[in-house]
Amino acid sequence: MLWLCVSPLALAAQLPAARHTRIDPPPPSRAESLFAQGRLRAMEETLYADVARAPRAPEARGALGRYLASRGRFTIAEVLFAEALRFGADTATVAQALMTIAAYRPEIDRRRIPGLRLPAAERERERARLASRAGDPDDVPATVPATVPFTFHTDGRTLGAFVIRGRAGERRAVIDPRVEGITIARADDAALQPQRFAGQRERPSTAGEPLLLPEVWIGECRIGGLAARVDPALPADEVRVGMDVVWTLELQFDEQLSTVTVPAAVSAAVPAAARAAPQAAPASAAVEQIPFALGFPGLWLVPQVGRPPVAIESPAARTLLRGARWHLDPRQSTVVVAR
Repeated sequence: MLWLCVSPLALAAQLPAARHTRIDPPPPSRAESLFAQGRLRAMEETLYADVARAPRAPEARGALGRYLASRGRFTIAEVLFAEALRFGADTATVAQALMTIAAYRPEIDRRRIPGLRLPAAERERERARLASRAGDPDDVPATVPATVPFTFHTDGRTLGAFVIRGRAGERRAVIDPRVEGITIARADDAALQPQRFAGQRERPSTAGEPLLLPEVWIGECRIGGLAARVDPALPADEVRVGMDVVWTLELQFDEQLSTVTVPAAVSAAVPAAARAAPQAAPASAAVEQIPFALGFPGLWLVPQVGRPPVAIESPAARTLLRGARWHLDPRQSTVVVAR
């Protein structure tokens, strides 16, 4: 599901809408046009004004909710989606919107999303994922920072690659903003040893099959219970990692040293909102904050008001970040860039 795109903009076509109402693809709204110009503040003001003008219109609340979700303001977005539902929005559409942002909120139990009917295999996986997050009281995983080599890419499709370890071997993890979550080539991956669910254990791997990675190591940092899916098109020794995983692990990138760091206290039992802010850049560093918008999947950078946003994997975005230390700051809805 692509919530925000630059050309053409398709945001409004996917907003919670009144029940039994046919929706044809509309022309770009004023809010969408403002996004295409990189005018995020004006876009937000327009969407708030639309809600004030039609306070019981589910489309207006849905549009504002999706925009705020794209800026990482998930709690208020959920409130707006619930209000849109109360005012007549389609239940399945709202449920899918909540499911989409749940990828960025691993503490959420997706089985409890109103109106969402998960297949049996995904319900089993969700139960196992949450149990893994709860963890063993005597086991405190991923409580120290871990820094590993990272190869930055300039192909315009991916951000770069690093090595992860499973229970029985290593895999090359490629950060690909075009994917959601983690994708692996096979359900019987010998290195990662994923868990399968609901009658699929005896069958060959199928595209999209839901899996759970019991534990993955990044350097000395252990991360448990990561949801994954099968993508048979991938090379056997490679996994793909989406921006939602970058978000939840709070990865910090250093293009000077060619490294990526998992910060301290990234633990299955510690929600992102409760963790300490990333370590500040040295006082001598020049720090810039570039606004972002999540694309579900993907991430757009808005480096200048009046210019179109750029995808984080694009050559234009790579030029912005090259030679810098950078990380996502959900609290400010920006990418913090230090040089």
